[in-house]
Amino acid sequence: MPNKRFLLFFFIILSLGLMTYQSKKEPLMPLRFLNNTLTNLHSIVNSLRDTVTSPFKRIFIREEENTRLRAEIRSLLEGHQKYQEILLENRRLQELLSMKEKEQGYVTTARVIARGTDQWSNTFILDKGGSDGVTKDMTAITPKGLVGKIAEVSTSSSSLLLLTDLNLSVAVRLQGSRREGILSGTGLGKCQLKYIPLEEEVKVGEAVITSGLDSLFPQGIPVGLVSKVDKKGTGLFQNIEVTPSEDNAEVEEIAIIER
Repeated sequence: MPNKRFLLFFFIILSLGLMTYQSKKEPLMPLRFLNNTLTNLHSIVNSLRDTVTSPFKRIFIREEENTRLRAEIRSLLEGHQKYQEILLENRRLQELLSMKEKEQGYVTTARVIARGTDQWSNTFILDKGGSDGVTKDMTAITPKGLVGKIAEVSTSSSSLLLLTDLNLSVAVRLQGSRREGILSGTGLGKCQLKYIPLEEEVKVGEAVITSGLDSLFPQGIPVGLVSKVDKKGTGLFQNIEVTPSEDNAEVEEIAIIER
């Protein structure tokens, strides 16, 4: 096999040399003949190599370009998302700050930095505390309505008990009929309106607001809407479900006011 390969290689060199000689019509000189033959062979090998490798080079270049473009697109998307987040945050803060002019008892605006982990305990941890003028039992609201009250205060943070917590009750009234009752949290994202007599006409969708009769929450703050009314098997009073005006899952900042 090696002899056959050598003969084949010699035949190729000889053929190339003869073609060179025939094309130039020059006297056959061994060294020039060998040099020209090797030069032609080198050119052919380079040409074959370029032919074989060029498609792979183009694929590699395209892949590099695609990688670069994907990185640029990802960077642009991240920048857009950050811009949208800042825009939404500014909008929320502007709405809260506008309440400073409307609410005489405005104290400060606080951000939610943690949420309670107990499914039965509906609480938030806020980034404002005693050093910011926050005290226990102050009211927390958003532009949509009542969120809860301050339960505990430290120097730089405070704990907010939400309207939906089992341990929170609020004196309220039905905005249409002016009938007064007590609103209590259920721990499950809803509230229950208590002590509304059976003969009272209550409609689904009716607004519920704070009455101010508990000496805790200011009067007239939106609390929620009646979402269910049941007069059967409830004794002297109706079983009324109220959906809070503010969804706890969407709250990120709140305004703190005093009575």
